Amino acid sequence: MHNLNRLYLLPDAEIADLYARPIFNKNEQLLYFAMNKLELDALNQFGALKTKVYFILQLAYFKAKNQFFTFEFEDVRADVDYVMFTFFNNSYQILQGNINRKIIKQQKQLILDLFNYQDWSSAKAVPIENHACELLRYYPKVHDTFRQLLAYLDNQRIVIPTYRNLQDMLTKAIAKEDKRLEQLINLIPQDKQEQLSALIVKEDGVTQLNSIRSDQK
Repeated sequence: MHNLNRLYLLPDAEIADLYARPIFNKNEQLLYFAMNKLELDALNQFGALKTKVYFILQLAYFKAKNQFFTFEFEDVRADVDYVMFTFFNNSYQILQGNINRKIIKQQKQLILDLFNYQDWSSAKAVPIENHACELLRYYPKVHDTFRQLLAYLDNQRIVIPTYRNLQDMLTKAIAKEDKRLEQLINLIPQDKQEQLSALIVKEDGVTQLNSIRSDQK
């Protein structure tokens, strides 16, 4: 059985990369900061300059990674300068103060609507956990299941939850799948269980099961 107390999905470097805010080069700035009419219409709902800039930044970062990020303007100075020059004909300006949380929430919803995405919520945990159970039947290695689950979230257009949430869902899914398999095994007659167990006894480093699997017939 898997160690359910400390489920390992990714090394720290990959976790950091998965959730890291994108850092654009010049070509990526041209790509991700380009805006169509619908996006410009959404931008025009905001009046203050710093609010407009923040929306453009969040929109570009969402296009790149389908996630939202928390940042200060000084954290993304190169992108702020690009946005100021491209959209407001101003190559450099200090943007003071923070963006109101209510405005940030409004901007996030606008971006979600533009891309037909859903934000993560705890209500989605159970159905996604159930899907993870299905994935485990085809991808018994937890790392593979995790990758497939990320692909599923992307296909369903759902913003990925925190790493802890992903760990919790997969931990519960593994526990459910282990229980299901245990119940199935208990239905097998005892003599058949013993015959099956004998297939995985190693002799000279090779199990009978491996020998059977290598035989195409």
